[in-house]
Amino acid sequence: CLLVALALDVVRVECDQDPLDPVYLPAALELLDAPEHFRVQQVGRYPPANSSLGSRSETFLLLQPWPRAQPLLRASYPPFATQQVVPPRVTEPHQRPVPWDVRAVSVEVAVTPAEPHARVLFHLKGQDWPPGPGSLPCARLHATHPAGTAHQACRFQPSLGACVVEMEFPSHWFSQGSATRAELAYTLEPAAEGPGGCGPGGEEDPGEQALPVGDVELRPADPPQYQEVPLDEAVTLRVPDMPVRPGQLFSAALLLQHNFTASVLTLRIKVKKGLHVKAARPAQPALWTAKLDRFKGSKHHTTLITCHRDRPAGPDSSSPLELSEFLWVDFLVENGTSGGVAVTRPVTWQLEYPGQAPEAEKDKMVWEILVSERDIRALVPLAKAEELVNTAPLTGVPRHVPVRLVTVDSGGALVEVTEHIGCESANTQVLQVSEACDAVFVAGKESRGAQGVQVDFWWRRLRASLRLTVWAPLLPLRIELTDTTLEQVRGWRVPGPAEGCRLQYQRAGVRFLVPFAAHPLDGGHRLTHLLGPDWLLDVSHLVAPHARVQDPSVASLEGGRVLVGREPGVTSIEVRSPLSDSILGEQVLAVTDDKVSVLELRVQPVMGISLALSRGTAHPGEVTATCWAQSALPAPKQEVALSLWLSFSDHTLAPAELYNHRDLGLSVSAEEPGAVLPAYERGAQLGVVVSGAGVKGLPLHVALQPPEPCRRGRHRVPLASGTAWLGLSPAPTPAPALPSSPAQSSPAPEASVGGERRAAGSVGGSGDVRHKFEQAEEEAGKEKAEAREEEEEEEEMVPAPQRVTELELGMYALLGIFCLAILIFLVNGVVFMLRYQRKEPPDGAADPASPQPHNWVWLGTDQEDLSRQLDRQSPGLPKGEGGCPCESGGGEEALTLAQAPAGGTTSSSSTLARKEAGGRRKRVEFVTFAPAPPAQLPEEPAGAPAVQSILVAGEEDIRWVCEDMGLKDPEELRSYMERIRGSS
Repeated sequence: CLLVALALDVVRVECDQDPLDPVYLPAALELLDAPEHFRVQQVGRYPPANSSLGSRSETFLLLQPWPRAQPLLRASYPPFATQQVVPPRVTEPHQRPVPWDVRAVSVEVAVTPAEPHARVLFHLKGQDWPPGPGSLPCARLHATHPAGTAHQACRFQPSLGACVVEMEFPSHWFSQGSATRAELAYTLEPAAEGPGGCGPGGEEDPGEQALPVGDVELRPADPPQYQEVPLDEAVTLRVPDMPVRPGQLFSAALLLQHNFTASVLTLRIKVKKGLHVKAARPAQPALWTAKLDRFKGSKHHTTLITCHRDRPAGPDSSSPLELSEFLWVDFLVENGTSGGVAVTRPVTWQLEYPGQAPEAEKDKMVWEILVSERDIRALVPLAKAEELVNTAPLTGVPRHVPVRLVTVDSGGALVEVTEHIGCESANTQVLQVSEACDAVFVAGKESRGAQGVQVDFWWRRLRASLRLTVWAPLLPLRIELTDTTLEQVRGWRVPGPAEGCRLQYQRAGVRFLVPFAAHPLDGGHRLTHLLGPDWLLDVSHLVAPHARVQDPSVASLEGGRVLVGREPGVTSIEVRSPLSDSILGEQVLAVTDDKVSVLELRVQPVMGISLALSRGTAHPGEVTATCWAQSALPAPKQEVALSLWLSFSDHTLAPAELYNHRDLGLSVSAEEPGAVLPAYERGAQLGVVVSGAGVKGLPLHVALQPPEPCRRGRHRVPLASGTAWLGLSPAPTPAPALPSSPAQSSPAPEASVGGERRAAGSVGGSGDVRHKFEQAEEEAGKEKAEAREEEEEEEEMVPAPQRVTELELGMYALLGIFCLAILIFLVNGVVFMLRYQRKEPPDGAADPASPQPHNWVWLGTDQEDLSRQLDRQSPGLPKGEGGCPCESGGGEEALTLAQAPAGGTTSSSSTLARKEAGGRRKRVEFVTFAPAPPAQLPEEPAGAPAVQSILVAGEEDIRWVCEDMGLKDPEELRSYMERIRGSS
């Protein structure tokens, strides 16, 4: 028992030392000028561990890049507010924060001595940048090679918000004799005044502050830039794979397999105006000759090139399928062909052999030449964001990311492309692309997310790819309630919709959370979570319009954030998809008529707001904001706001902001006259003006009561109260007893808000604010509880209508059946006992505990029956005790009771005899048998009945019996009678 008691004490102590209560300062934290952001929290950590009654901490995730103005984070608790600029993003832990979100694209993969320029495009993501004076920065490119370093800068230009750095590598970087690599990195710097807008700096080593771009290969020779297209099984066309400029001369080559045996080959070339075939040159003049014929048309020019084999080729050890050049065709582009815009010129190639139809369509091939006055080097898609959070399944609203296509020219010029664009998404289950190729989007039907999903774009003969990350929600939604069981608050009634008051039930805060993840592109099951597997995004602002309570009579949802109990019952809050009407998430809740009390009010004085911001490392857009309530020694006429938390007897806490301010009767008072005055009414927030706290601080007493219209009876004791200290904490000596309520402290001035007594409670906070309940208040609290119970007995509380569910009906019916069965069983038992008690035992029973004998009735005069009865008896009395009365012919009628054998059970029997007038007398004989105990009658066989007694009548009766038996001889009669007497 002692060990059990000690264990209970330990458990009690552990319960008393619970973790910190889930309270926080209910200040509003909001992001301004942030295109897209979410509140995030870790699983099971809300509020965060560093939150308290006087502080609050929240984490935000900014997904869209910074706009022109950096985002602001604002913290407010009226009338106090403060704000700060969100610190810049950090892409790497060791790097310095930068206020811009930049994408760098390397245009060239390799460079040669003939083209020693490396080009890198820099793009500011997030928005369109309108032209005009601005503060767009400069991007400086740093190239690091074993032979040295190089630096070059460009300034971002509107409206694309992009620029290109074209860096020429020194010639001695290519003198290595083999391919080498140069590392590219960049830094951002403010723009400078003057032409170009970028300063001459950058010669120094950027160190760890440089952001990586990639590397470029330096090759000692020009890499071939062509593509090969087969014209038939034996002839292949090799054409240059680059745009051409007006006035440029370029060549195409025909290749033959070594097993080609035809001696005549005709090549028909059809071109549009602006493009001319200048010459046809055999690669091996000793083997082939070429003849060129031109035909001009209204729209096209046709050229016939006839090739003759002069002599057969000599023996060759190469493979028969190996290709070798045998003809070069030179083309010339006229000047002014493109008109400043890149255009394509189709060239139709057709092979003809002797005996073949000249217009055989099967041998035609069309090749398009891109002609442009600009030296276009690459096609680059520019997206405003490379990361997309797919919230379309939650809201039904598609999410778009605008995309613009630009070309990079030699010299660093950028030109946007808007026409004749093609595009395709590599995985439409993750991401889709618009028909105009100006945006990628998700519509809500996508089934998964992915990292690095590819979207391909093409324009003319240039191709480019864009890779994005799509985060998809992992359903079902997680609906978190601060309390899943809402109970009736004892003694708290609020005005109803009609005249009168109704019961007040608890309220709960609601938040809708969901994790986002990306699936692997290879179809695996390993997910990559946004921020991490234990992080959830708060999507309450998105799904609140689609949330509803299944049974609105039990509870209702106010503003999508507050759950209000209405009447007892069980229901659920659910979120339905706006696309398919399926349930995205569900949470069961109960409203009961069990009563809870408001134990105390926790009060935090607020005399100002402080704010601190910090960057996280899980994501570049992670920002954590922490705000504190300032509670220094108040100055004269200092305005003070009071933050209130209600503590209930079911161990739950709720901020006063959850409740309607019209349902709260709050009051605040101080011991010093005129120390506090009412300041304002802002919902559940209570504000006062303090005249001054002095050097010892000022205690404020706050109380909570029902609204004035619902205060009934003569008792006006507050539901809860508490004390908060402004300024310095009280001395450690026992403090004087404080009044338990404003009603009991008449000398203390009271500040009321809104014409009502509005209250708040216990001490909270840190620093100069102390949590204090005086001993007098504890004693007065007991009196309040007793008075509250008396008031509840006097008050006529209107019970809320209760709805009986089908399950409850079935349980009640089953309980009724059980009760009825038990009642019937009891009635049957009582009736049986009554009947058993009415049953009387035989008169001759000497022992009431003896078993009930069996009564046997014999009717008739059969001698055999009488003989059988007599034979069962053991020998009785001696022979001389009686004689046969048959001889005397008379005598009195006698009734003799024969004694049972020793130790036997005595019973009674009777013989009723009646004399008839003219002759024989009939008899009815009753014989009673009772079982004899085996221990007392060992000679009797087990189970054999024993005759207890025989009633014998008078001699006349016996003689009559003897005559009936045919015994007429006196000796026989005498012998018979002796036997009877002996047996009796």
